[in-house]
Amino acid sequence: MAAASVLALSACAGGGGTESSGAGTESLRFGISNEPANLITGVDQGTVGNTMMTLIHRGLMSYDKEGKVIAGLAESVEMTDPITYTFKLRPNLTFHDGSPVTANNVKASLEYYANKANGSTLFVGLQDIKSVEVKDDHSGVIHLSGPNSAFLEYLAIPTAAIVPDKSLAKDIPNQIGAGPYTLKEHNRGVNLVLDKFDQYYAADQVKLPGIDMSFYSDGSARTNALLGGDVDIIDYVPWPDYDRVSGTSGMTLDAQSGPLQFIQFNVTKGPFADAKVRQAVAYALNRENAVEAAFQGHGEPLAGVKIPEDNPAYDPANTGLFGYDVSKAKALLAEAGYPDGFEAKMLTTSQYTFLQDTALSAQADLSAIGIKVTLDAPDWSTRVAKGNSGDYDLAVAGGAGIVADPTYIKGLVSGPNSFLRSFGYDNPALNAKLDEGLRATDDAAKKAAYNDALKIMQTDVPYAPINTREQAFAFNSKVSGFKNLPGFLSFYSGYSFADISLSE
Repeated sequence: MAAASVLALSACAGGGGTESSGAGTESLRFGISNEPANLITGVDQGTVGNTMMTLIHRGLMSYDKEGKVIAGLAESVEMTDPITYTFKLRPNLTFHDGSPVTANNVKASLEYYANKANGSTLFVGLQDIKSVEVKDDHSGVIHLSGPNSAFLEYLAIPTAAIVPDKSLAKDIPNQIGAGPYTLKEHNRGVNLVLDKFDQYYAADQVKLPGIDMSFYSDGSARTNALLGGDVDIIDYVPWPDYDRVSGTSGMTLDAQSGPLQFIQFNVTKGPFADAKVRQAVAYALNRENAVEAAFQGHGEPLAGVKIPEDNPAYDPANTGLFGYDVSKAKALLAEAGYPDGFEAKMLTTSQYTFLQDTALSAQADLSAIGIKVTLDAPDWSTRVAKGNSGDYDLAVAGGAGIVADPTYIKGLVSGPNSFLRSFGYDNPALNAKLDEGLRATDDAAKKAAYNDALKIMQTDVPYAPINTREQAFAFNSKVSGFKNLPGFLSFYSGYSFADISLSE
C-alpha cells in the first residue's frame, strides 16, 4: 500500500513543522482573492473555501509544508490491514463552541461524507467507508469495503474536517471547527476577522493572535495592496505581476506548479453528448497559445492526464494523448455529423482574468474548426451555480487534483454533479479501471490499471486538458514560516498559516 501503515505524533504543529513556540502581538493582514461564501460541510468551494477550511477546521489528518500527510486531530492512525484503520484522538480536543471533539463526531462526520446523498465532493474518495466503530470517546476503528491506497490523503483534505454533528447539513454554515483560528466577524464586502483559538491542540505553536482578511477580487488591486504596504501576504498573485513582485525589494514570490486548466462538457444534451465531438475539441486546442495568453508563459501545455512522476502509475506515454491537430479535429466533427460546425455557449467567469483569457484562447481554437462559441462570463459565485446545475454547453475550468494520487481523476469524472466536473458525465468502464488502480496493492497492477483508464479517457474525453499553471502567494519581509504547498496541494497552503510569525 502507498499509505503509511502507522502514523503517530505527539506535539506536531497544525501546519506541521513549527520549530519553536511563542506568541506575537500583531495580526496578519491577508489580501485574499475573493470573499468567502458560507462554508458547506464536505463540499469543495474553490481555493478561498479551502483556505477558510484550513484556518478554521481540522480533520483526522493534515498536510505538512512539504505536502506529506501528517496526523491532525488524530494522535495516531494505524492501518491494521488494508481495510481497517484504528484511530486515537489527541487529548482534550475542543470545538470552537466549547463542546468536546469525540470519536462519535468522527463517526458522524466520516459517515456523512461517505453518503452520496449528502452531495459531498469527498464521496469519490471516502465512499469505501463501510462503518466507523466507536471504541470510547477518544478512539475508534474505520472499516472500509475495500483497499484504498489514498485513504489517508483523503482524510487530510481540508473539507474532510471533523465537525460538530449539528453542522452536518447542507444549509447550515460550517464555521464551528477545531482548527487554529475562530471566526470573530465577517463584514460583508469588506473583511473577515479571525482570532487565534487557544484550545487548538497546537495553540502554543501558533504565533499569530489573529488574521485580518481583506477582499481583493481585482488582481492588480491585490498586488498593489501588498506592494503599498496595506497587507502582508496575498494569494493568487496575477501572472502578469510576477516580475513586478519578485523584482521589488523585501518581497517574496512563492510559486508552485501544478494546478490544471481544462474544458468541461455538459454531456446530457446537444453535440457534446457525442464523444467524437469532445475528441474534436481536445485536438483543436492550441495549448501553447493558451499558456501565453492566460499565464504569460508561467505554465506548461497539458496534452494528457497529469500524474506526478514519482507515482507508480506515471507513464510518459500518457503525457501526449491529444496533439494539436486541426485537420483531425475537423474530421472528427464531420464523423459526428457536424461537417459545418455548430453554435455553443461556453461558461467562464469575469472574476478571474486567467479563466477569461483561457476561454478567449479556446474560443478562437474552436472557431477554427467551425464551433462558434458565445462566452458566458458571470461573477464567480454565479459561475459555480451554473456549473453545479449544468447551465452550459462547455465550460473553462481551473483546479487541481483533490489529492496528489491519480485517484484524483475520479473527482473529475464521477460522483455527484458539481462545478468541478463535466455535467452528467459517467462511464462505468472508466470508473471500474480507476477503482482498480485505487485498490491495487502492488505498483505494476496500479500502473496497468491507470494505463487502461487513460486509454478510455483518450477515447471518451470526460474533459479536455489544456495546461498546467503556476500558483503563487507573495508576502513582505515581516512574514516568516509560510510555505506554498507543492503541486496540487497549493490550494491547501492555508495549513501553513498556523506556522506564520511576523517580525515586529
